[in-house]
Amino acid sequence: MATTVVPVGKVEVMHRIGQRIPAGWAVDRSGRDTTDPAEVVQHGALHPLGGGEETAGYKGYGLGMLVELLSAVLPGCADVGPAVQPWTLSRERPNGYGHCFVVLDPKRFTPGFGGRLREYLAAMRCLPGAVRCPGDPEKACEEEARARGVVLHEGTATALKALAGRYGVETPPEFAALDASRSKPSLYAQA
Repeated sequence: MATTVVPVGKVEVMHRIGQRIPAGWAVDRSGRDTTDPAEVVQHGALHPLGGGEETAGYKGYGLGMLVELLSAVLPGCADVGPAVQPWTLSRERPNGYGHCFVVLDPKRFTPGFGGRLREYLAAMRCLPGAVRCPGDPEKACEEEARARGVVLHEGTATALKALAGRYGVETPPEFAALDASRSKPSLYAQA
């Protein structure tokens, strides 16, 4: 789970399908809100969970710092905070990733966790409005893909066709009409 308003992959998807990102997702190199996905990946940053300061995003910023403390500072990563290299293919050196795994055994607390969890999730899903629990959108997407097939945006399919062509991999017949020369380069490949 990203500790930002959205994962950076969603920004790249918006770039690939030729759409601007919603206001409130990110800032440009000067720290001002932007809706330009290329600016965000190449020079900007995503808002933390909760958004900007006016919507208490500093709480999400704190959660992001906690995750970085556990997964980068604690295991001894050389680059942390602002010293982390930009997320591009033209990095000066390999990124030194760190990880933190927390394992909890519900049986060590009190019995009946599974039932309480089901009740809790059911109660949350019954709240007024479009309440979805973590994993619900992905589960719905998976069920739809099983029923109707996987949906690819044209830009994504075109990029896959170009990549397949570069490596001599055969593509499905549905890709025949796509023009691989119109494939957008990855935002991460640009300096």
